[in-house]
Amino acid sequence: MQRLRKGLYLLESGGFVNAYLIEGPRGLTLVDTGHPRAAEKLVEEIALGGFSLKEIDQILVTHSHFDHAGGASYLLTKNRIKVFAHPDDIPAIQGKPLARPFNVSRWVSALVQRWWFPYRPLEVVVPLRQSETLRALPQWQVLHTPGHTPGSLSLYQPTDYTLICGDALSNRGEKLALSPGEYNDDNALAAKSVRRLSEIPCEMLCCGHGPVIRTGAGQLIHKVAESLKKEKPS
Repeated sequence: MQRLRKGLYLLESGGFVNAYLIEGPRGLTLVDTGHPRAAEKLVEEIALGGFSLKEIDQILVTHSHFDHAGGASYLLTKNRIKVFAHPDDIPAIQGKPLARPFNVSRWVSALVQRWWFPYRPLEVVVPLRQSETLRALPQWQVLHTPGHTPGSLSLYQPTDYTLICGDALSNRGEKLALSPGEYNDDNALAAKSVRRLSEIPCEMLCCGHGPVIRTGAGQLIHKVAESLKKEKPS
């Protein structure tokens, strides 16, 4: 666990995917849960950081992909925690396939993921929409940033300009960019979400993949947005 600033921690037990723990005035919030195979390690990492799973008041799932929502079912066997997500992604989190154009590489990838990362759907997920507030995090703004998935969400703290963006942006290889096109449901919509995020003052950027950008993140997001304007939507 890395302390990023007061009340915000990076959880790294997922390996290739990040999760975040936020201390709020009314308890702890876990942002994403990693993939199913790392869920037990996630609980251990939280404990080693001086916290307990029983202290977590709520889980925000930024989107429905297995590496962000997949660990939730294990966590719920250890403690009853409310799970929040955008209504457009809740069916997928509950195990109902989304209607989407057929893509061979995506289909093969999904088969491999289901075999290697067995995902147990959740029965109850609380809907959370743009501009609504999480009870335990009244100072954070909820942003709907669709494109990677229909219901992708981000969290923004306007006091210290911190943005947790899920997979709206990726910092793999320490190169900030739009998530790879083959993983996005709608590349044009994903690009539009990044352009919207570029208009927000941002100092620290916490992506779902890759290192946290601790300072000057807004300029980097703006560069990504400008580069997307020059590209032809796919």
